[in-house]
Amino acid sequence: MTGESPFFAALLSGRWDSNEQADGSYFIDADPDLFEHILRYLRRSVLPIFYDPIKGHDHALYLALLGEARYFQITRLENYLKNEIYLSAVKTCSSVEELEGFWSETQSTDESVEYYPRWDTKKVYICPRGIGVHRGNSSACGRQCESVRGDSEYIYEDEPVLKTLVIRKQLVVDQTACMEGLDEE
Repeated sequence: MTGESPFFAALLSGRWDSNEQADGSYFIDADPDLFEHILRYLRRSVLPIFYDPIKGHDHALYLALLGEARYFQITRLENYLKNEIYLSAVKTCSSVEELEGFWSETQSTDESVEYYPRWDTKKVYICPRGIGVHRGNSSACGRQCESVRGDSEYIYEDEPVLKTLVIRKQLVVDQTACMEGLDEE
């Protein structure tokens, strides 16, 4: 706790008038909600991320915590907040694809997916002899089918097909951004 904060090093060293309470605790004039983050950082050296997938980053909380980091003289945390390094700690990777027909999938909890289904048509090959297993596959037809077709063109039919535009957004947290600078100290 004292390694990264000259404030706490001085407070706990005995150089200042002690404000130690009767129960051995110290009174620290700080917002308890913000101090929770200061204490968590001092214990583990992990830089905080305040991000919600709907609202984005909580810039007000970052700014308030920056004030506390300055007050408690925590340089690494102050630089992280002042330089907004937390913005590079969370990224959204997006992709768009179109799927055809019916399908199912499982998605991870850090991914949001939007589906936009629509009906379309596609050309499907029809066997000149009307053989169902040849439908959609002209290479399945042999000599007998070819002789029935003769010199006429291949026959195609419009068939309805379900197509779905899938938009994926995946939240990626870069944990190294929250550990940045640990090796430098």
